[in-house]
Amino acid sequence: MMEWIQSSTLPNSSWTGSMQLMAGIKACTGRRLANHPHFEDKWLRDRTRRVYQVYGRKSMHEVNKILQNENIDYIILEDSICLAPSTGCSTNDIIDITNGEKIDSDLSEADWLAGNEIRFCERVRYQDEEARKYFILVFVNRTFRVYSVINV
Repeated sequence: MMEWIQSSTLPNSSWTGSMQLMAGIKACTGRRLANHPHFEDKWLRDRTRRVYQVYGRKSMHEVNKILQNENIDYIILEDSICLAPSTGCSTNDIIDITNGEKIDSDLSEADWLAGNEIRFCERVRYQDEEARKYFILVFVNRTFRVYSVINV
């Protein structure tokens, strides 16, 4: 993926993803980061909370708007985070709690049947018509999926 980023994206492009991954992106590619694990202040914590909505139960439109407001060109999603089981302390659970929502392990059958469980990171992978209005899958391997953020 690092080689693909170097050869296929502009040097001044802006990226977001998990905190643990962003350090490697910066070190290996020199690309601009929206969130960085080695710098800490309130502004960056708030920004990370916003961009981590990619792991929340937000619509394509809502996530696209957040990422556009943060001037982000690409998002990297990890199945190890998106599909992680609900333990009460997974990234998904933390985002749900922050958003005032039930975590997966607390959802009732009625919640699941109502369709309230679908996370952005799960929906975008299908690249249906709605997803493609806002995000285009530009790279995929066994671990990561990279999406270009479409300006709408």
